[in-house]
Amino acid sequence: MLFEFIDVAYSFSIILLLIAILLVKKPYKQYINNCIAVSNQMLIFYSWYLLFQLYKLIQYILSLNLQIPEEAKEKPIDISWFHIKFLLLILLPYLFLHKKIADSKVLAIIILILLQWDVAVALYQYFIMAKNISGVLFYMPYLAMFKILSYISLFIALYALLWLLKRLPNQQVK
Repeated sequence: MLFEFIDVAYSFSIILLLIAILLVKKPYKQYINNCIAVSNQMLIFYSWYLLFQLYKLIQYILSLNLQIPEEAKEKPIDISWFHIKFLLLILLPYLFLHKKIADSKVLAIIILILLQWDVAVALYQYFIMAKNISGVLFYMPYLAMFKILSYISLFIALYALLWLLKRLPNQQVK
């Protein structure tokens, strides 16, 4: 799919941008804020990707023509953390369309934690709870170089579009 790489690329880039905002000097902070705003607004494309995946899942389930038993119809729907996280990842990126929230670092950290929830839980268990964890925290996705280039190209295109529309944080009238 077209935008499946955004979650991993966003996770790496937003960490680097948040570290950079702490290390750079005053004149360069506006460019880092612009990059954070562009990265945040790029999550809208990931939201579309998630909606399309949900649509394909519903389409697949309907194609199976399964008969629902009567006792299952009366049972209430269980909503888990996965469902809440999925809805938040679909809805929260649209908050970045608001000019004042576009470069919000707090909301960016919240979405980063939602995107990398499994890693956050594993790090919490290892460092805070002192439990041994198993599994791999780092993976190299298929065709990673093309996905990195796609992310950079999409980032540049969105930065240029936002610059032309005068929606970058340093272009706002204060």
